[in-house]
Amino acid sequence: MILEPERFSANDIPSQPPFLILTWFSLALRNLLRNARRSITTIAAVALGYAAINILAGFTAYMFASIEDAHIYEQVNGQVQIWKAGARDYAGPDPGKYLISADEFQSIKAVAKEDPRILLSAGLLEVKGNLDYEGTPGFFIGQAMVPEERDAIHNRSTALRSADGHTYEGKALTQKEPYGIAITTGMAENMGMKVDANVVLMAPSISGQMNAVDAQVFQIADVASEALNNRYLFMSLELAQNLYDTQGVSCVRFLLQENSETDAVVASLREHFPESEWEIIPWYDVSKLYLRTKRMFDIIFGLVFAIIATIVTMSVLNTIGMAVVERTKEIGTLRALGLKQPGVVWLFGIESALLGIIGAVTGLLITISLALFVGAIKPTWEPPVTAREIVWEIRILPDYLLVTFCLLVVFTALAAIAPARRAAKQGIVDSLGHV
Repeated sequence: MILEPERFSANDIPSQPPFLILTWFSLALRNLLRNARRSITTIAAVALGYAAINILAGFTAYMFASIEDAHIYEQVNGQVQIWKAGARDYAGPDPGKYLISADEFQSIKAVAKEDPRILLSAGLLEVKGNLDYEGTPGFFIGQAMVPEERDAIHNRSTALRSADGHTYEGKALTQKEPYGIAITTGMAENMGMKVDANVVLMAPSISGQMNAVDAQVFQIADVASEALNNRYLFMSLELAQNLYDTQGVSCVRFLLQENSETDAVVASLREHFPESEWEIIPWYDVSKLYLRTKRMFDIIFGLVFAIIATIVTMSVLNTIGMAVVERTKEIGTLRALGLKQPGVVWLFGIESALLGIIGAVTGLLITISLALFVGAIKPTWEPPVTAREIVWEIRILPDYLLVTFCLLVVFTALAAIAPARRAAKQGIVDSLGHV
């Protein structure tokens, strides 16, 4: 390689910075091509590291969205709930002690109607009792809502899509047929029930008297909780209120325009309803699974990123270190021609940064290609938040792609500083005489 001395003269450096920068990038690229096999190996390490980080980040984002969907929509929790103070911790024998009365329910709905961020305020009554099917008894726990309101919340789910698009067998529940109920697949299998089966529901009313109502199985559905798959059922609010002999509800659940508005709506509702009498809960406090899982994956992602960044940095450090040793005489020649010590570091830094840039671009292409491939074939799995097989995906996260791109390029550039500085500090005569 022939280097023209005047390109590195003290007079030319300040007068032609664009030309000089292009020259140095050209030199750096040509130097990488001098040992193409070593450069390709390093680029492959950077590319695979970049792809691994962002594929994990994309799958993690999908997992978070799935858990969020499961809690907000699949389990029909809504983004915000309001309960009587102490209701969630009560386990006594009086089922009506903490019920929200019909008048209180209407006042809550009136406040919600004035807030444009709230799409729906739905009353929910928690029920439990016994189910009898052709003489076979079974215990159930369940929830009751207006079916159309439940569907409005449930249908907002996007992350937990089953492979065939169906979530239940049978027909839809409606207010016009309040005697219809939905049971889980586990309950149907255990008790031998099918769609259109007639059952009797029995439970103590809020006055303490045993009550019974007739019902018919309209749906056999999956639920987003394996623990509930053998005993959960859903019924219309009218049927549950007849069973409990009440007009009250256990809580009110709110469906919002955007999940990001949850905290603001909680603060607004707390201004209307004093904490001494009411408990207003955001969806992520209903169950701690989301926060615990998110913290776990944040730790895992941080460890994986640190490990991959270390491997990539050491790979680049090894490549540049070997290049510095092999080119010691060349460094001495450049120093003899007038190139200062910072210039040597700058030149090797550019070479190292180019390794990072080329590797990260290659990794970006791998990440996007794999995400599109997974999106096209739609593979399925059975995650811990649901009892059915759903389609999984790898999400493309522009912020993560950009941040990891910049970090890997910076790490690879910094990896060249130590060996380049050592070489630059050698005497010119010692460098020229290196064997």
